[in-house]
Amino acid sequence: MRIVIPGGTGQIGRILDRALTAEGHEVLVLTRRPRADRELYWDGRTLGRWAEALDGADAVVNLAGRSVNCRYTDANQRAMLHSRVDSARVVGEAVAAAKRPPRVWLQMSTATIYAHHFGAP
Repeated sequence: MRIVIPGGTGQIGRILDRALTAEGHEVLVLTRRPRADRELYWDGRTLGRWAEALDGADAVVNLAGRSVNCRYTDANQRAMLHSRVDSARVVGEAVAAAKRPPRVWLQMSTATIYAHHFGAP
């Protein structure tokens, strides 16, 4: 299969990329900082040349979103929310515009693990 992973350079994206590639699938990662042949630039907010990669793909797995590894200030929480909403919106626009849209679109957000303690925030 040909699978496109927006936000595929994060922790889960790298693991998924390795696993799918090892199984023989063609994986293309959309990222703000492409470093390899299988990575295309995207900003997570606007349509661009990356949208062509979704046309004819078997699946798109959107993992994009600002890291949650930060203090949860109002500004950081807004950035986390908007990065997820904006990326889902623009992936949806690309899927809708594709002549042969992906058969599957998986949309993920994030999970955080908090240690139980009574000390510092």
